[in-house]
Amino acid sequence: MRSSYTNRNRRLKKRGKTSGQIWGLFIAIFAFLLVIWTVAGPFGMWKLHKLKQHRKLLYAKVIDLSKDNTRLKEQIQAFGSDRKLQEEMVRKKLGWIRKNELLYKFIGQSSRSR
Repeated sequence: MRSSYTNRNRRLKKRGKTSGQIWGLFIAIFAFLLVIWTVAGPFGMWKLHKLKQHRKLLYAKVIDLSKDNTRLKEQIQAFGSDRKLQEEMVRKKLGWIRKNELLYKFIGQSSRSR
């Protein structure tokens, strides 16, 4: 009886050791997948890096557009108060002329390229 009890304990120890190895392997695989998910997942560091780059690009566009907006506001204010600028723009954009003036249009040139 003693030998069967000892053999049984040895078999249980062997099973325990292999199940421990399986659990260790499972935990290692889980940790590896967790690291991969953290780095390359949909909310991972790689995505965060891409979003930061995109944010910088959008911020640069906002700055450029605000500069253009300021320039256009200044043009509008100047256009509203300067008669000479108004006349120049009407002549250039619309092709208007004064009395007793002649307007020559050449083939291949638009009225905007004056």
